[in-house]
Amino acid sequence: MPLALFGWGMNRKLLTILLGIIIVLFVLFPDMICKGAETGLLLWFETVLPALLPFMILSNFMIKQNITKSVSRVVYPFFSRLFGLSKEGCYPAVIGLLSGYPLGAKTTAQIYQEQMISKEEAQYLLTFCNNASPMFLMEYMGIHCMGLQHPAILLGIIYLSAFLGTLFFRKKHFEAGSCSFQSCNYEKKSVIVSLDESILDAFVTITKVGGYIMLFSILAQIMADLLPLTDIVRYIGIGFLEITTGGAVLAKSSVPEIVRNSLLAGLCAFGGLSSVAQTASVLGETDLSVKRYFGAKLLQMVFATVFAVLWFYSRACLYLK
Repeated sequence: MPLALFGWGMNRKLLTILLGIIIVLFVLFPDMICKGAETGLLLWFETVLPALLPFMILSNFMIKQNITKSVSRVVYPFFSRLFGLSKEGCYPAVIGLLSGYPLGAKTTAQIYQEQMISKEEAQYLLTFCNNASPMFLMEYMGIHCMGLQHPAILLGIIYLSAFLGTLFFRKKHFEAGSCSFQSCNYEKKSVIVSLDESILDAFVTITKVGGYIMLFSILAQIMADLLPLTDIVRYIGIGFLEITTGGAVLAKSSVPEIVRNSLLAGLCAFGGLSSVAQTASVLGETDLSVKRYFGAKLLQMVFATVFAVLWFYSRACLYLK
């Protein structure tokens, strides 16, 4: 099913069999399915909705009112040198680094659809601007799941791995798309009309996000309860499906601290198949490649895991001395 969600195609017979198995599981294990759905919906309602919805409304409003120009002008001198971005491409980069999945991809898609950046730059932005939110990484993952005294370390690992990933995908210094801030003639809309449209668009997006979180939480529950896997494989599999649920499971496990924290750092960098599905959803109306995004996140996961192993192992060695 995930492959079909990402637009990679799936044999129709295989898809039918898979859906049939899932329906049977729904009938035979309703309590397990309800538990997974409840976990996903509570996660969405208590954590994702209040954290992302205001950010989505504000970002949509800024784009519709063309306020993004001011933000881009401020960060352009630094981001241009660091990432090779055009002035128009700086705004989704800022939003992506400060917010959570899938707002970085959503903003990139909006700017691209407005023809303010080229397809090549939009695809490049997706390789590093779509991450878990700083508050989620530091508060939930860093403190609650990993027990870090300085959770900003995790944030640094995720951002560093994202930056190194850009070195594999950056080909040149990008220029503005066919419609730049200076050349576009935007349809003038009143503040209230822009705000209404921004709220509606944000609620549509956040509802889709909630649906994906719920579905992948159900799959994680099925994996946890039914599949005959070793504990460590089960923990990694759950985190690979849905990072928040995976973090909670690993936090309660007996996995050694260095291994646990390194795995969580890598899974945070990837974001889970749930976040990939959310990203595929917001990119659905564009011709941007989800495959390339998926590959970039896997590469970022490898970098983050290696950095985390080096950091936590070196810290453990210092304590031993």
